[in-house]
Amino acid sequence: MDTRRQSFLALALLMLGGMGMWAPAHATATRCSDFIDTAMPVLSNGFAFDGHNTRKQTSAIHSGNVASLKPALTHVAPKATEKRGAVAVTEQTIYFSESNELVARNRQSGCEYWRYRVPFKLNLVMSNVVRSSSIYYLPPRSGKPALVYAGDAFGAVHAVNAATGRLVWSAQAGPDTTHHMITGGMQVHEGTLLVPLATREVGSTMIDIFGRCCKSHGVLQALDAYTGQVKWTYHTADKAVLDRETGHYAPNGMSIWSTPAIDAENRQVIIGTGQNLAPPTTANSDSVIALDFDTGKVKWLFQATANDAYNMACDMPAILSGHCPKVPGPDFDFGAPPILVKLPQGPRLLLAGSKNGTVYAFDPASGALKWQTRLGVGGSLGGIHWGMATDGKMLFAAVTDLVADRSRAQDLLKVIGGKLPSMAAVGARPGIYALDLRDGRIVWEQHPQHVYEGQTHESLYSAAVSVTNDVLLAGSLDGIVRAFRTTDGRELWSFDTVVPVTDVDGEAGQGGTIDSVGPIPAGNELYINSGYSTFGGRDAKQGGSGNALFVLRLP
Repeated sequence: MDTRRQSFLALALLMLGGMGMWAPAHATATRCSDFIDTAMPVLSNGFAFDGHNTRKQTSAIHSGNVASLKPALTHVAPKATEKRGAVAVTEQTIYFSESNELVARNRQSGCEYWRYRVPFKLNLVMSNVVRSSSIYYLPPRSGKPALVYAGDAFGAVHAVNAATGRLVWSAQAGPDTTHHMITGGMQVHEGTLLVPLATREVGSTMIDIFGRCCKSHGVLQALDAYTGQVKWTYHTADKAVLDRETGHYAPNGMSIWSTPAIDAENRQVIIGTGQNLAPPTTANSDSVIALDFDTGKVKWLFQATANDAYNMACDMPAILSGHCPKVPGPDFDFGAPPILVKLPQGPRLLLAGSKNGTVYAFDPASGALKWQTRLGVGGSLGGIHWGMATDGKMLFAAVTDLVADRSRAQDLLKVIGGKLPSMAAVGARPGIYALDLRDGRIVWEQHPQHVYEGQTHESLYSAAVSVTNDVLLAGSLDGIVRAFRTTDGRELWSFDTVVPVTDVDGEAGQGGTIDSVGPIPAGNELYINSGYSTFGGRDAKQGGSGNALFVLRLP
């Protein structure tokens, strides 16, 4: 190995250290004395709570009692720097991820039933962890056991017996074992498990400076939910070949970052795609796509942003930026799950929010655009980032309007430490917005602020929002969860998670940035993942690293 490769291997390992390596399990977890009853009712499931991705949840929380929520339990992921993945909750059990493990605990006491550890893997970008943005619970049916699904950082799906924690099957969903990973949430419909796959080449190409960018692309794979057998595979691109004009492999990119929506009425599944990683660009990047549920064939497609080619080399110091396109795109993918909704006295709509800051409404059968409303100016970190919600009358969207600060990318030590500089997009309008479903008109908007080191700053909303009864719940990058009344946007309650904690087993931890899944109402409880280090440490915008799952409960 020559000295240049040694240098970049060392850099990669330093970056791995900043992301958090293989974390140990709880050594002192209290074991439960009872057994899991998988016949218990399901209170919350998956990233977007249902097959239509509404992020609307039945719970006991409403505008009259939300302010009485109090911390009941905390679960800490030892030595982790992030808390990923939406919990799945039954009346008895919480299923959640801790770094490289899937965990089942009693919902009331916090005692532990079992743990399942994903196989150890390691490359120059990351170690293997449970990476999928949610845990999906499939209740028992027709003599088949209840299963819990999780996806890992190397594109494998793990189906675990929900009662025992024993592996039932695992399958490599991503055909590209070098680059594929599972970030989006999975869905199950009619015995078919739908698995969205993204490519880590969006980031790894900045380290692989001696190779050529970029050979991988997004995939949606349909598996038999009980065996893992492949039913069909949709590739967002054909196999990449070397383009002599640009010097890149193409086509590439178009990751599927989010949870697919199930449109049973039209027998289709609807996805959003990401940007290309390098030119030449394609006609299905930054797009909303409807696929035939039985075959995976494209039925219709809408592209929101054309000619968008971007990878993380574009935000790196010059020494790591060789694979950045000559004209880098804005990185305006569809990262939020598409939503299907039936208007109270009107048609069905498909709603999609883009990192360009715009909400689009379509006829789900044809893909015809009904209306669009621009809320923010957009940014590589949103715009509309992780997810919207609807109560059937209004659509609720969170806006970040945050971009990487390329002017400060030369600070290599900050990059190595996992503190990628960021800044507000020009003309940023971060906040929470409520739109009338009939025409996209803004009904109300809120622009909360927070205090950091004695100064007041705008709060930035990247995590998915959720709605229950007449309450909208939103977590901001600064680590504060707020509740708003859905009808008029009045703020009802807030809770700051950027605090040190000691969990039910006596493990010390810390809250931090709220990103990705956002707050989850279930039963008489609210679940909050706190801590997200992918885009930097604590500063005026973010709460920083953390490893805490908060469980708040009504009295």
